Amino acid sequence: MADLAVTNTYSAGTTIVAGDMNQNFTDVISWATTTPTLSTSGSLTTVSGTLLVNQLLTASLGVYLPNNLYIAFEGSTADAHETFLYATDPTADRAVYLPNASGTLTTADDSNGVIGHSVFN
Repeated sequence: MADLAVTNTYSAGTTIVAGDMNQNFTDVISWATTTPTLSTSGSLTTVSGTLLVNQLLTASLGVYLPNNLYIAFEGSTADAHETFLYATDPTADRAVYLPNASGTLTTADDSNGVIGHSVFN
């Protein structure tokens, strides 16, 4: 998405009419609906295409990923390898809490992790 570049110059005492405001609105909509595209229905705004956010993204009500979508993590090297976080098909609402501690999470298949080195293995 290109930077929005709309410039309007008004002199002091100039009357701004509805046509001026409508043109500004049209310019903004034209800029915002190229790629990605934006559409609205009631209070829902839909973004189609790729949306790149280069600032901190704050979601005040949570993040919902429908249809077995995932969160992808790129490592410190941008390459063809990522780590994906998926949820299995739940049969009820579930909650997974991350511990209030620093460290590394391991999985049951991690032979080098806590499970791989435990007395239960």
